Amino acid sequence: MNRREAIKRTSMMLGIAASSPVIMSILDGCVPQKELGWIPGFFNEDQAILVADICDIILPKTSTPGALDIGVDVFIDHIVGSCLSTEEQAIFSDGLIEVEAESNKLEGKNFSSLSNESKTKVLETLEAKTDTEDYDPHASGKPFFAKIKELTLLGYFTSEEIMTQHLDYVPIPAGFEGCNELKEGQKLKVGNHV
Repeated sequence: MNRREAIKRTSMMLGIAASSPVIMSILDGCVPQKELGWIPGFFNEDQAILVADICDIILPKTSTPGALDIGVDVFIDHIVGSCLSTEEQAIFSDGLIEVEAESNKLEGKNFSSLSNESKTKVLETLEAKTDTEDYDPHASGKPFFAKIKELTLLGYFTSEEIMTQHLDYVPIPAGFEGCNELKEGQKLKVGNHV
């Protein structure tokens, strides 16, 4: 190899070494987009993915199904689009923007690209802000985080799978039983019992 080829090869290697961080940052941006598996009615796809990620942190899969296993994200999309007032819908949309802003402020990344620990940290920060706000918990103007937690729990615990397969559910109305002691290993009672 002559001197000219050696200089050319060395400069090429230096160019590759100098551009490696740029190449890596481009490749980091090529993370595949999450897929929903359903078509949102109210949210756009990015918002629906964000709602799904939030629900998954609030109620993750354990020995029982998680919120996403039950379709709570689909439930929330339907409820927000069909049942909430335009003011409540605006609180919800603004809240999703706030989640992304808080995520970028705390972690420097969008919420969906964070680890579960970092997602939890962001949501705990939002919950702490909600806890300091003065609002009527029965009114329609609840803060976003209170709304999404409430809808996540409502969608989860009223789903057919959770009610019938994971809780002690009796669907036929009967008399009311007051404070009964739970027996060892007994499921939580829901519905009406005789």
